[in-house]
Amino acid sequence: MIKKSFTQVGFFYFFEKIVRSNIYFYVIFRQLAKFFRIFENDFNYLKFYFKNKKINIIDVGASDGISVIFFLKILNIKKIFCYEPHSIYVEKLKQLKNLKKIKIFNYGLSNKSLKKKVFYPVFKFFFFKIPLLSYTFYSKKNLQNQLRLDFKQKLQIENSNINLKKFKLLNQKIDFIKIDTNGHELSVIKTLLSQINRDKPLIIIENNNDQNKIFNLLKKNYNKYFYMNKILKIHKKEECVNLFYIRKSVKKFNIKY
Repeated sequence: MIKKSFTQVGFFYFFEKIVRSNIYFYVIFRQLAKFFRIFENDFNYLKFYFKNKKINIIDVGASDGISVIFFLKILNIKKIFCYEPHSIYVEKLKQLKNLKKIKIFNYGLSNKSLKKKVFYPVFKFFFFKIPLLSYTFYSKKNLQNQLRLDFKQKLQIENSNINLKKFKLLNQKIDFIKIDTNGHELSVIKTLLSQINRDKPLIIIENNNDQNKIFNLLKKNYNKYFYMNKILKIHKKEECVNLFYIRKSVKKFNIKY
């Protein structure tokens, strides 16, 4: 089910609604969020989960680095492995500071290697066409529905082919995996299962229509949670932005702050 996009709570939720209603506001404030290292509200929980532990991260759908910048700000990072199929975003990732802590792969992940058509909106600014790659979808229909929910303006939709590859097991122990691929999360989980089964990292996945299938793949070792009122709670059917998969052996992690 397509729902109106939101990443914040409280006052910032209402502010975000205003920003997302106008495409020009969205473009400007996304850049401001990147500059001020602001990311999705529920990801603030990570600093309490990991405290000051040195960790390795897999970031699938690393985008222009907005999540990487946030992780570097709040966490003690050894290495972030970024998987991003858009070359435009890869070039922006290469411009980030602390590049020694970042390894970039210019492709997306899937349970099989292939070229895949994706769809994204563009808007015109004078004589320029600016692609909104953060709204890249694998389904044109889902993208159209999301745009109708989020923006007042009607945006042109274009498409391109991206490279998807099967995941190769990393030698490093992975502590945390973030997946945000606008509907492709199930295939990403399938290809990451070898790493997940070995390391049992914390996993945060954007909520989507495949959540039950994903849970069936992970439920042997994981419980599923969502973030509300500064605490994680068992997820059933609640509406939320992201789902937290935390291994069952972790007993005490709900720290209210």
